[in-house]
Amino acid sequence: MCWFHGTHGIGDRYSTSEMKTGEILDLIHQVAVYRPTIYIGGGEPLVRDDFVTIAECVKNFRLPMAFTTNGTLLDTEIIQRIVALGIENLNLSIDGPSDIHDTLRGPGVFRRVIDNLNELLSMRKASGGKKPFITINVTISPLVVGHLRETIESIQDETGNQVDMFRIHHLWFITPKELQAHQAAVREILDRSAPGACAHRIPFVESIDSIMLSNELSQLRGREKVTFFPDLKGRDNRLYYAEGYQAQKRCGAPFRGVVVKPNGDVRFCPDEWIDDYVLGNILEDRFESIWSSARAEHFRSAILRRGSFPGCQRCSWMHCF
Repeated sequence: MCWFHGTHGIGDRYSTSEMKTGEILDLIHQVAVYRPTIYIGGGEPLVRDDFVTIAECVKNFRLPMAFTTNGTLLDTEIIQRIVALGIENLNLSIDGPSDIHDTLRGPGVFRRVIDNLNELLSMRKASGGKKPFITINVTISPLVVGHLRETIESIQDETGNQVDMFRIHHLWFITPKELQAHQAAVREILDRSAPGACAHRIPFVESIDSIMLSNELSQLRGREKVTFFPDLKGRDNRLYYAEGYQAQKRCGAPFRGVVVKPNGDVRFCPDEWIDDYVLGNILEDRFESIWSSARAEHFRSAILRRGSFPGCQRCSWMHCF
């Protein structure tokens, strides 16, 4: 279901071009003056042996930090450092109760992740602190529809209800017709083709029963510790999975932050929605000059005129800002 490794995924494009440790630390030094929140995503961030070194640099500047992990690579040493550094937010991906999660992620993975989660919760409690704030991300897929409450309750039972929050996470996807309109608009306005948006063309989204899902989400609304992303209400849950969904808001991404890809490319759009509009590369230019460049201003002007592009409607950043 992930745009990164799904049917049309682009997850291997950076496999031989990732920034080195020193280059990432230099980037953190450059942006620290702006006091940003640093979010480290993936793929899986803990695949990198230098994850703790990077986190230490972020926290040395007292910057807020969050990251998302599948939980399989958490071990005692990494957990100790996460707690000791006071990393603010940890998002842990669990895609259903044991049988569904293991169907999607592999045999025995649910048990392994729960054991690692319990060790993290135990160390956090022993520290006397409340960091990291732990959110369980449950991504909606055809398998988990009808089992969302079971998923939450199974994790609560396994952890003594110590998890801070459960986030029911809608898919970020695009239909073939929407993809065609999106790429046409990007060509017209930005003279680019947005090939990476194809990664969001998830074939099985049509197998999600949006009425059943909407009813299930309504039953979970108001339940303690349960949130939704995007936070859709009522019929909007059904419209989200229908052709031509409109978010009814403007994109705030180019005025609030950037994405730095593993090879140092800097973009406004996350998750490959407009992947070939590159503002610059952090290995070649300073962050300040990239942020205020003519390319950046051209993109911002396009957003001010249009509000968004057709493929932006289900983008995560469309609903973050």
